[in-house]
Amino acid sequence: MDGDALGSLLALRAALIASGRECIAVTQDSDAGKYGFLEGADSLRPIQQVETLEGYDTCVMVDCGAESRARGILRRLAPGTRVLNLDHHIDNPGFGDVAVVLPHASSSGEVVFHTLKQAGIPLNKAAAEALFVAIVTDTGRFMFSNSTPDSYRIIAQLVEDFALDVSTLTGHIYRSKSIKRLRLEAMVAGTLAVHMDGKLAVATVTREMLEATGCNEADAAEMVTIPKSLRGTMVCILFRESAPDDLKVSWRSEGQIAVNEIAALFNGGGHLRASGANVRGRPVHDVQREIVAATVKALTATLKQTGGAIIV
Repeated sequence: MDGDALGSLLALRAALIASGRECIAVTQDSDAGKYGFLEGADSLRPIQQVETLEGYDTCVMVDCGAESRARGILRRLAPGTRVLNLDHHIDNPGFGDVAVVLPHASSSGEVVFHTLKQAGIPLNKAAAEALFVAIVTDTGRFMFSNSTPDSYRIIAQLVEDFALDVSTLTGHIYRSKSIKRLRLEAMVAGTLAVHMDGKLAVATVTREMLEATGCNEADAAEMVTIPKSLRGTMVCILFRESAPDDLKVSWRSEGQIAVNEIAALFNGGGHLRASGANVRGRPVHDVQREIVAATVKALTATLKQTGGAIIV
């Protein structure tokens, strides 16, 4: 999970427990990774260790854009368990008994913040720190176009109300790279390729890179910042090889193109400017060529229509 998913999850856990609810936080990952400094991170329950989820009346799904991605949890729920879907993905179909999907929110953290406020469930410092992580990471430290005045207001309120130590929190997130992480970044930078005179940048993380550096999937996912940081790039793609016939794909756009539409061509989805897909059962090099070609075609067509204007 990224900082938004994990921050949203731990914020809910902290607020609900403080309000007297019995609550457990279940995740698809084995641990919290670099977000292990957040309170409650050591209490996460990997889904592989949970056979059934009986005795709970409500299941809250956060930052989960499709019901298919929630099946591992949903099939473990006792009959009659209510499902609340909190998310900000534009293509979330609104599954569950109740869905609060706010596509214009910067993050699921914002959705959690507003939901708790509307429900009259107060925050505490642990929840505030987790929401800080959720919003700051999903806005890219407020560098991404999904940053809104509401994003700034929420962070300001959290910092003021709970005297958050911004320097320490951001240090945990952005100034804690290991030597193996830096070596992976160097390898990925070496794969950088550009198309359309630099308007499209592509980078790759291979299985061999992860094995050589000792990095994990969470590290690999964050490598998307490398092609995204290239000057003049409108769209970037990160390919992550999980197996010879298993490829994870991340798209990022500066706004000239709706990359979720490209992801949908490969059974993926996500946000207008940040989307992903997982293509299995085909040689990764063939899939890479198809995805680059589809992205070039879509970007070329969009630029002809907009003249390079930002899509809003």
